[in-house]
Amino acid sequence: MKRKRVVLLARAGAARERTQAAIVDAGGDVVACLDPGEASEDAVRAADPGVLMVVLDPAVEQALDRFDAILGDPSIEAIFEDADVAMRREGWEAARWARHLAAKLQGHDDVLPRTAVPNAADAPAASAAVDEDARFHDEIAALQLRVAAMPALPHGNELAQAPRLQGAVAVAAGVGGPDAVRQLLGGLPGGFPRPVLLRQRIDGGQYEKLVRQMQRAGSLRVVLAQPGDTLAPGTVHVLPDGLDVQVAPAGLVVVASEGEPRFAALPPGDSAILLLSGADPALVERALSVALGGGLALGQSAENCFDPAASQALVVRGGQADGIAGLVHRLQQRWPA
Repeated sequence: MKRKRVVLLARAGAARERTQAAIVDAGGDVVACLDPGEASEDAVRAADPGVLMVVLDPAVEQALDRFDAILGDPSIEAIFEDADVAMRREGWEAARWARHLAAKLQGHDDVLPRTAVPNAADAPAASAAVDEDARFHDEIAALQLRVAAMPALPHGNELAQAPRLQGAVAVAAGVGGPDAVRQLLGGLPGGFPRPVLLRQRIDGGQYEKLVRQMQRAGSLRVVLAQPGDTLAPGTVHVLPDGLDVQVAPAGLVVVASEGEPRFAALPPGDSAILLLSGADPALVERALSVALGGGLALGQSAENCFDPAASQALVVRGGQADGIAGLVHRLQQRWPA
């Protein structure tokens, strides 16, 4: 296999060194290491890369606007890594991170370390498949069958004639999430007929920069949500800290809230909750209630997810998980543009 020519756009330091070593181990050829605060777009192009690997930290994000043209160049694959993740992971998690990077670089889904996990303390906590969980799974499946067998409301019923509240797709993510979110948003068409609520937990509250990053991901409009905003189809509403949604005469609107959003106002029959890498496991219950109401409750499959705790908990409780391409397909199948 031909080695990919990679330009590494990162500040000098441990994160860049570890990322460079991981690229080489994955079969890539690092043709240049450039500091985005000092280098120009011409310097990147002069290295003739097939891949531009960006290691994100606040300073790098601040400088990325100068590289918009090359980041949007379809002939150059842009891959993003998180500097904090690259620098701080050790042991089993470091091996998983390196495999995750290799998977993105080589375009496959094998992100598990080749060596066995030495002991449970080194591995991320996984949901235990105990008898109680199995019983709960069976109860959920039985309840879903009972709900599906219930007769539909008569056509003359007032509830059936009432205007239907349009739902939304809620996407929750944390550590390891930005790259998955970029892939997800990049796969959806600009005319996607439902609003997207994005709750990506990030340190430092740099949500304006997150909006700019996600706008580069695809053709969907991306905005920073503010209290009073009405959700709009084909728009990604990025939720900073302290915001959630509620029902208003105009539809779903953004409101101030304490703690993490719970998306309790989403109409289950026309909504989806996606739990990507690093999502808050507390959202599992709400996701399952959406699924029981006829909506979608989907997690990112553990095989290509850096922190699959929430997704694994969802699956244990009867939900489903898939790769990012599969999640995009499920959304487009449910709501064709």
